[in-house]
Amino acid sequence: MALARHRRDSLGHDYNHGLDYHGQDYYHGHDYMAKRRKAEQEYESQFVDLLQGSGWEVRRQPRHPGEADLAIKNGDFQYIVELKRAAESRRDRVVPLLAEAILQAEAHARKVPHARPLAIVASPQLSPAVVDQALEFQQHYASRVAVGFFDDRGFRVFRGPGLESLNSPPPEIQQRKSAVPQLESYSLFSDLGQWMLKVIVAQHIEPRFLSAPRRKIRNASELALAAGVSQISASRLVRQLEAEGFLDRYADQLELVRVEDLLEEWQAAERRAFKEVPCRWVIPGHGRKQLESALQDYSARQIHQQPAENYGERSSPRVCLGLFAAAEALGVGFVQGVPPVLYVERMQAELIQQLGISQERAIQADVYLRVPSHKESIFRAAVEHKGVLVSDALQVWLDVSNHPSRGKEQADRIRDQVLSPLLSR
Repeated sequence: MALARHRRDSLGHDYNHGLDYHGQDYYHGHDYMAKRRKAEQEYESQFVDLLQGSGWEVRRQPRHPGEADLAIKNGDFQYIVELKRAAESRRDRVVPLLAEAILQAEAHARKVPHARPLAIVASPQLSPAVVDQALEFQQHYASRVAVGFFDDRGFRVFRGPGLESLNSPPPEIQQRKSAVPQLESYSLFSDLGQWMLKVIVAQHIEPRFLSAPRRKIRNASELALAAGVSQISASRLVRQLEAEGFLDRYADQLELVRVEDLLEEWQAAERRAFKEVPCRWVIPGHGRKQLESALQDYSARQIHQQPAENYGERSSPRVCLGLFAAAEALGVGFVQGVPPVLYVERMQAELIQQLGISQERAIQADVYLRVPSHKESIFRAAVEHKGVLVSDALQVWLDVSNHPSRGKEQADRIRDQVLSPLLSR
């Protein structure tokens, strides 16, 4: 069967004659649309080859020319196909194209007796995570419509009666299962994972709110160098970001996409119970000023320590202001009257003594000490304010989001005043 090249737009104008609505040369004036249609036709040809190799009959010129892309049949199964090409494997690209293909396939299938609609999205390289999100969309809003996804690597996922034989697992998933299965469960939000994420997003956050290198990072090697972590750790993070659809594959640097979704997952990962140690001042003083003075003195003593080869060998634990007190120090405070929280690298009697506080009879706490599980992410990204280390604004946003003391309002202020350049991308 010859491939039908005769295509019309929704108003009945002939693409093949090369005329636009005013009789001008269509392709010269609409190069983008011409290239897009050519790319979609190439994927149609790939799909036709796949179908014919699986025993399907294919009509490239359906009963209603100029409407559906293909009509296919295998035994009792008959589909009217609408195919879209996604240039990038991103949720905000794939899902809208799938939705458009679903609507068009449904409209075309209604005109053909006993035919079902089949909406397909093809791309040079599809992320399994993005496909999962698209399938979730289909299940919620168009479960009656069959859908399919395939790419140039041989990745194929089809959902619909009679389409099961077209499926095949993506090659890299097979390799990960057989060669390095641990990569499948690598957490984006490990201690160093969170620190590396802060390095990636630092260029979108003002330096006064987050301490991290600000440079163009093009790959895992450059990320490892900028973050001061191993090549293996950086490579695992980058691969996981790609697998979950959080990286723009076509950018010339490590550029995050679906940032809103990533931050929501980050928040969820941080929703855990913390052990806090309530303390009181040995000599009651002036609250905030007393805390600031104690931290300044402690920081000054740390400066005169003998430099250590790594953080783990420090004789004095790192300390930084956290949560609402940190928000106040950063100039984005919203909540008053909550006892301050100090992040401490580890509990140490000498530290408590140097700060001038005590755990004894501290039912009504003046200050809380908290040992974080993600120490490097917190202390490496902390910023200096009046000689005191303060948790970065992104960390404060994560920490206060679910705090009972008006945490949501505080988080919303940080979102508006600090994170908006990151979220508006």
